[in-house]
Amino acid sequence: MGLEAAIGALDRGFAVTVLEKGRVGENFRRYGSTRLFSPFAMNVSARVRALLGADAPAADALLTGVEMAERVLEPLAATPPLSGRIRTGQTVTAIGRARMTRREMPGHPLRAERPFRILVETARGEDVIEADVVLDASGVYDRPAAVGVGGIPARGERALDGALIQRLGELQAALAGLAGRDVLLVGHGHSAAGALAAMAALPDPPRIHWATRSPNRRPCVEVADDPLPERARVTANANRLASDPPAFLTVERRAGVEAFERREGRVAVTLSGGGERVCDAVLGFTGYRPDLSFLSELALDVSPATEGSAGVARALAGVTDCLSVPRVRPADLDSGEPGFYLVGAKSYGRLPTFLLRNGLEQLETILERVAVSA
Repeated sequence: MGLEAAIGALDRGFAVTVLEKGRVGENFRRYGSTRLFSPFAMNVSARVRALLGADAPAADALLTGVEMAERVLEPLAATPPLSGRIRTGQTVTAIGRARMTRREMPGHPLRAERPFRILVETARGEDVIEADVVLDASGVYDRPAAVGVGGIPARGERALDGALIQRLGELQAALAGLAGRDVLLVGHGHSAAGALAAMAALPDPPRIHWATRSPNRRPCVEVADDPLPERARVTANANRLASDPPAFLTVERRAGVEAFERREGRVAVTLSGGGERVCDAVLGFTGYRPDLSFLSELALDVSPATEGSAGVARALAGVTDCLSVPRVRPADLDSGEPGFYLVGAKSYGRLPTFLLRNGLEQLETILERVAVSA
């Protein structure tokens, strides 16, 4: 989303700098070999397809996260429009207004007269850059949600270190070592369904204890006549396993995690109701949340429920599937801070309905507003 924003801004005549915390496509790389549910044509704009030319993947290709990074984003970053504009290994630690705190004239257009000051941590030390407009496309995948009940860390969760796996790429790297061992799987979304499928496919699957808050025999939400076949396949497979568990799978419904305790190199897990399981690894796929810590000096209108844009949260209230997201009004994309926008998955916060196609449409609306007000 950041590279799409940069190209769109360049097309409109703006000077652009992209700050990447890691490598280009870092979040996609963390998906590992997991395939995206949406085909390539839904995931990039027409201008990106044009820049990639004959090297662009097929329109119907279901790329893995690594393929999206290596076949799309890396070549895109090397194209003439973006060459020299992307700074990798640069972590934004704070954003504010020049000589103005968040308490001064919040929401007032006069705030736009002061440039943004961006504090950046680099390999050479700290740097400060200024900008007239800032688009935050940092996403949510960098910050997994807690595994414990009620959305806060379970007792002992923060001390789990390497025993807690919360991204699919990490799971794939550890998969061979889980064969024949005891694993706790927490969550019942698409990532949890994908994790279950990956472990079930091993020649010697681990003994899986699946803890889900859902009371349903088929815990993963299925979409009737799902137009995304890969999503339908992954979800149906997980539900089939849950409804008729093989010998290696135990499903704990209406279950939450109360506590973790290290015990002789393993992890003892206390579940809601007092049940205990002892396992070798914990897979926590309970969603992701945006990092707002470096935005604390901006007067943002943030949803108290989703931690994303309040306007987007209001516009999408009641929407349960990413393919049924309505077109939002331009005003819904405002952040409350003139010239600053949350874009892509970060604008959705903890909503599970983000789709790249919708994010790209909303990005175009934002860029048009920026161009008109320039």
